[in-house]
Amino acid sequence: MAASPYQRPPDTTTVSREQVHVREFDESRISKLITFLSRYARSYSRLALRDSPLTTLEDFTYLATLNAYQPLSKTDLIGRNIHEKSGGMEVIRRLHKQGLVTEQMHSHDRRSRVLMLSDSGREVLFQLFERMEQVARVLAGNLNAPERQQLLYLLLKLDAYHYPRFHQQRAKTLDELLDAYEQ
Repeated sequence: MAASPYQRPPDTTTVSREQVHVREFDESRISKLITFLSRYARSYSRLALRDSPLTTLEDFTYLATLNAYQPLSKTDLIGRNIHEKSGGMEVIRRLHKQGLVTEQMHSHDRRSRVLMLSDSGREVLFQLFERMEQVARVLAGNLNAPERQQLLYLLLKLDAYHYPRFHQQRAKTLDELLDAYEQ
């Protein structure tokens, strides 16, 4: 078994912006901080997307995903972005309405359609890459290179754990979710 690059920091209180509550357990703090980081990312991304046809971070990630993996079905595009179907369809409709994505017949299955990045979608995406890279650097904050690698390792490990459960065992209740995660 490969050794984990994770090394526990000496004391998390030295880097915390607020005092830890006695009743708050590690998993709760992790969940809260991931939520906060997501909100920071959305806020910073809105600044980077200002003066562009895109309005949300999801608009950008959908275009970037299409750029990397096109052609994709709507279902595949939504799945790659870890989105619920209704929210993903809303993003796709918005991008299609703006002419940033196109829809075509699937080359092997005439009954299905696939999405492609349009020329204007590619142009918008490439104009925004530098700004979004700047956002990524801001989000990495004051982490040094080994800390970034450690965080990346841990986030990849969590993603590898959740991805198959999210896609294969779509729980309809909290009890179903808990049962799936105990396996």
